[in-house]
Amino acid sequence: MMMSSTLEHFSHPEHPLRLKEDVVIGENAKCHVCNKSVIGYPTYTCTSLDDIDCRNLYLHKTCAELPATINHHTHDEHPLTLLLRPVNYICSVCDLDVRFAYACDTCNFDLCIRCVELPTKVTHHKHESHLLAFLPCSDCCDVCYRNVRFAYVCDNCEFNVCVSCAFEQRVLRHDGHEKHILTLMPREALFKCDACGEEAKDSSYVCTTCDFWIHKSCAISPLIIPDPTHHHHPLELVYSIPDMHRYFIRRCNICKQTIQKYYWVYYCHKCTYFVHVKCAGLYLKTPYVDYDIIRTDDTGDEPDLIQFPLSGEESLFDLIVTQCGKLQGEFQGEGDDPHIIEAHWSHKSHPLEQLQFTLSLNDDDNDAADDDKKGLICDGCIQPITVSHPSYYACIPCGFFLHSFCATKLPKELSTGASPFHPEHSLVLRKSDSFCSLVACGACRYSTNGFFYLCETCDIKVDIRCAFLPNKIKHELHKHHSLVQRHFYKSECSLSRMNQRYDNHQVPLRPPPFFYEGVFYCEICEKQVNNQWWLYHCGKCDHSFHFNCLRPYENVKVGGTIEYNISNRPHKLALVLKGSADKDSPHSLCCRCGTVYTFEYFLECDGCGFRVCVECAKDMDSVDHQHRTPVK
Repeated sequence: MMMSSTLEHFSHPEHPLRLKEDVVIGENAKCHVCNKSVIGYPTYTCTSLDDIDCRNLYLHKTCAELPATINHHTHDEHPLTLLLRPVNYICSVCDLDVRFAYACDTCNFDLCIRCVELPTKVTHHKHESHLLAFLPCSDCCDVCYRNVRFAYVCDNCEFNVCVSCAFEQRVLRHDGHEKHILTLMPREALFKCDACGEEAKDSSYVCTTCDFWIHKSCAISPLIIPDPTHHHHPLELVYSIPDMHRYFIRRCNICKQTIQKYYWVYYCHKCTYFVHVKCAGLYLKTPYVDYDIIRTDDTGDEPDLIQFPLSGEESLFDLIVTQCGKLQGEFQGEGDDPHIIEAHWSHKSHPLEQLQFTLSLNDDDNDAADDDKKGLICDGCIQPITVSHPSYYACIPCGFFLHSFCATKLPKELSTGASPFHPEHSLVLRKSDSFCSLVACGACRYSTNGFFYLCETCDIKVDIRCAFLPNKIKHELHKHHSLVQRHFYKSECSLSRMNQRYDNHQVPLRPPPFFYEGVFYCEICEKQVNNQWWLYHCGKCDHSFHFNCLRPYENVKVGGTIEYNISNRPHKLALVLKGSADKDSPHSLCCRCGTVYTFEYFLECDGCGFRVCVECAKDMDSVDHQHRTPVK
């Protein structure tokens, strides 16, 4: 590949450009200036190989070497200077969006690159008797009836035709309909377009062979929108939703309405971002307004409201501690915590010893021990025990742990009115008899085997996290008003951030749309994840999770074991979460009831593979002993 020269160009001051005479470039490569294909033309490219944003920068040699200033008959008052324009600038001659223009800022005049070379006289099939001269015009076009500032004019007959209509293609070959040519029908008609799917009155291009009928405005839609006002990457016109993105219903990221998979759409492959053709057209000339930014923040007079999303699981435990202190009722413990609790109400079989959570500074010698400690989960709140709240109680033989706060400071009873979720009655602190007996929270509907508060009158159970949620919060996705806790029976508990139990990274909740190139899959169910729905994604390890796959299983502590006799032989069954995208998988089958599950908690024997679902485990009578797996 021969390099003949380099060039400094004002549109890309970061790096010099190199001319490639024998260019071999991707088939969709477009010139940065004129937005036409560079295939087969001498082309300048960026010399930087490291900057990703520069890899798709192409300039035709002719476009890169355009003169810096010109004099033009459309604006003979001043010279015109070649400038790179921001969005929402239009050409003063053709009224189309302009990126590079010869401009006079003094007179607010812009002339696009195309219009610089317009001929001064043309003929037109609508007015064949005279030549038409290119002149300023204060009337409308006699073809499309738009008001124009310049037109091809016949003064004798008072006939005007705008630049667009003067050079419109009577016959069109379009990539959106490769089978046949399209013929222009200049007379406007009301019809449903086969490109955008909208019914509107417009001129049209039709295929007389197969009845394909599209708006003229759709036919001349740009193949690429280089600087859309509503997205941070160029958008490419594609003629149907790509096959890999048809697993879900797709919605326009501007109007939020459904995009039919066989209609044309603007698409960013880097972000899996879609926009209707008509919506993209509106925003070519209309500035995009982020109303969330200009709304007034009405929460300013409530500075004490807690801001959601929380920063992590430690913040969630901090919230429990803070809110617990605000609720009515006396704390269970007073003064210093005892070193030994002989018979805690939640674990009466063995004493609990108070310990301090620490991490070793010698990583080489103690990695395995530290990994075990990082996995310490409180059996009360089902939150991790960390250095932020280092004091905890432990029964090492049973693998049973409690934050010191959960062991001694949680109120045994919440008085009437103390819980925003269930203010009608008092709530008493409880725990299931067995770690494999899961309780469904009445607030978030998710299961837990940790502590919960019980209304004995209504038999309503509320887990620790939901019991101490504040009545009113602030949220970054709804900044202009506070959010008040209300009963809504189709809702789901959605505290926003969590650490996935088998990863050291925080997994933040991502609101839609989440921009991601290509398709991606849930680490739990192995099914495709929709970037236009709420999801969890860890940017460090590139792991993604369906919202409903990750949330329900983070309030249950796994790993506890029981001994169970099968055919008079003892088996140790551990509480595990089993999941499979395929319901025919043997991992999703309960060996007792025969039910298959996509995801479920099982008691499983690691030796022989025998497993029973937690529903069947409730009826198992042959339990000789139950305990927690000891910490290594």
